[in-house]
Amino acid sequence: MRKHQLELAVAFFLLGGDSTSAITVCAKNLGDVQLALVLSRLVDGYRGPLEHHLVSKFLIPSVMSDGDFWLASILEVQIDGLRLHVNLN
Repeated sequence: MRKHQLELAVAFFLLGGDSTSAITVCAKNLGDVQLALVLSRLVDGYRGPLEHHLVSKFLIPSVMSDGDFWLASILEVQIDGLRLHVNLN
């Protein structure tokens, strides 16, 4: 599909109420993760279920395959809500 057709698909998914598909098309097909993140925050708010889905399904695997473990750890902290696991013996 051409870029314009994908953008129209995102718009129609949003109009139809299927936000998950719209965000998936943005991140996967358009390669525009920033747009997907903005849409997820507009629909569900900060740290909503769509943002969690985007970060866990697209962002973390992408940065792990790039070898950016620092960014992956920051994203994991973001979706876990600053819940730190400490093992004290």
